[in-house]
Amino acid sequence: MEMLIILVLILLNGVFAMSELALVSAKRVRLEKMAREGRGGARAAMRLADDPSAFLSTVQVGITVISIFNGAFGEASLTERLAPQLAAVPVLAPYARPLSLAMVVAGITLVSILLGELVPKRIAIQYPEFVASVIAPPLQALSRAMAPLVHLLSALSDLIMRILGMGRAPDSTPTADEISGMLRESADAGVLDKTESDIAERALRLDDQRLDALMTARADLQLIDLDGDRSDNLARIAASPFSRFPVVRGDPSHVLGVVDAGELFAQAIRQRTLDAIDIGAAMHPALLVPATVSARGLLEQLRQQHAELALVVDEHGQLKGMVTLNDLMAALIGALPGNEAREPDAVRRDDGSWLLDGDLPLARLRELLGIGPALPGEASGAYQTLAGFVLEQVGHVPAASDRFVWERYRFEVVDMDRHRIDRVLVSELGEAGGAALAQPR
Repeated sequence: MEMLIILVLILLNGVFAMSELALVSAKRVRLEKMAREGRGGARAAMRLADDPSAFLSTVQVGITVISIFNGAFGEASLTERLAPQLAAVPVLAPYARPLSLAMVVAGITLVSILLGELVPKRIAIQYPEFVASVIAPPLQALSRAMAPLVHLLSALSDLIMRILGMGRAPDSTPTADEISGMLRESADAGVLDKTESDIAERALRLDDQRLDALMTARADLQLIDLDGDRSDNLARIAASPFSRFPVVRGDPSHVLGVVDAGELFAQAIRQRTLDAIDIGAAMHPALLVPATVSARGLLEQLRQQHAELALVVDEHGQLKGMVTLNDLMAALIGALPGNEAREPDAVRRDDGSWLLDGDLPLARLRELLGIGPALPGEASGAYQTLAGFVLEQVGHVPAASDRFVWERYRFEVVDMDRHRIDRVLVSELGEAGGAALAQPR
């Protein structure tokens, strides 16, 4: 009978230990889902998790009381029953009392560690939300019954924490890096699809994406000059892969607005003649944004203005490039098919090397090559693209076939568009490749 009572006390200790770890480990999102499914215990678990001081005090009081009863009852009962049996052995008779006490303490300790700590805590770690939802209602009732003692202990613990200068709990809100880590873990575990995880991670980085890395540079834009020949303008629009065009009048740095090719040809269809096309009448005011705006900030502006594109200008008001809603969506989910069809910005060759566009954003470069979170000089915002990284490394405008080595990669400029880096070949070196920067040829 005594052994049964001790075993029950040890199991009760395990229930308290299990409930403590389960309530701390349970994810609130999963508890909320269980609550929506009608599991009342999940709501009780969330209420306890919102007031950790109260439930921790309840658990600790329970564990302490059980430990006191366990020790006292085990020593008083089992020792008295075991000592006479040991005394019956002549060799052990002089040490019967201390030896029986040592054996009882060792046995109770072993069972307490296994059934009162290790096994319950492993169950709590494996099934935290389930255990928390089952344990929470009776634990909440016990907490109410012990309310005066729990409040006293909570107040004393809060006082001690304030004396130690730790009165307020640190903010437990997960950071963007922690959320990214959870997304990757979820994708690896099969909870999230890889595509879903990638989109969510890109969304988290959207506020760090600068427009320089997303825009179509001014050198690649097709400008329509209202002072230019009308036939040349229409021919340029018809031959271009783009559908939207910045409109200028003489000065290419001063943009008047934007025109959509679809609207121009709609004019011609309605009037059944190309002579009806009026570029000035079809022009819309352009949303101008500084290059310092983040991709998330621009997305918000486009939504407020009901616009589909924005022109990026520098601090002097000079045109730097154009960003469309399609560019922002591509930053979230990858390249999209559309009217503005472009060559792939990254091509994997048969030998394992990469042929990359000079305008490739740094985030995309890191993703393809699997390199660290920041490149040299990137944190200062000195550059946002692969071309900027190459210029930073070589220190001058390179020529085709110039190359350098950084970390375990060789970068070779394979194509230049006048002074603009168009294509770069990136090859991974062997371990002997070294980390030193090679002089460009």
